[in-house]
Amino acid sequence: MPIDAPQIPRFQALRRLSFVVRTVREMQGQFPRECNICGFHGGFLPGGRPPRYDAKCPRCQSVERHRLVVLALEEQGLDWSGGSVLHFAPEPAMEAFFRAHAGTYISADITPGRADRQLDIENIDMPEHSLDVVVASHVLEHVDDRAALRSLHRVLKPGGLLVALVPIVEAWPTTYENAAVVDPKERLLHFGQEDHVRYYGRDFVDRLREGGFEVTERAGTAPECVRLGLMRGEKVFLGRAS
Repeated sequence: MPIDAPQIPRFQALRRLSFVVRTVREMQGQFPRECNICGFHGGFLPGGRPPRYDAKCPRCQSVERHRLVVLALEEQGLDWSGGSVLHFAPEPAMEAFFRAHAGTYISADITPGRADRQLDIENIDMPEHSLDVVVASHVLEHVDDRAALRSLHRVLKPGGLLVALVPIVEAWPTTYENAAVVDPKERLLHFGQEDHVRYYGRDFVDRLREGGFEVTERAGTAPECVRLGLMRGEKVFLGRAS
């Protein structure tokens, strides 16, 4: 039966209220999950913008990509006890993991006071071939990534490992960049965040290879996504310095 025109605003208001109530309820955690970083079992919190259900561990604050990184690194056969790790824009959950496992851990950020070292990823002030692992999780979309990849390759030992994650749309063959988009609100619209300068496509792997890296990829399997609350299809890119 059609709704009378005068009833439409009331109907729309009820629909919105119902959506808000359902969203708030489901944000408390839809399913029990497991954190492979701190060992928590139970309901996860929402995370991100816009919010993603079952994204954040309430104990260590890890989100999906952090748990995926740990999953991938555990398969690399790394000698953590003697390894050196440089971690850009350190996330607390990942920082705690690396400090507990790496022989030498250095956090880095371009902003003073946010990390152990103030470093520019486009021109890293560290000796050549001095590091075993560098982690750049959601960093490269903020900077001149080609300059950053050259700098990262320089400081890694031959065979050293770059751990990289970026916002990516794999349905796009090429990365979307637009130098004319400089206003923060416009960048939010175009690139998903006010301080991003690109949205990567499938050619991200080509950029890594051009930077001197041999690339493998790791995504969560269906059972891992269910158990650990990973994002289906999200990838961590592992680049070995040639």
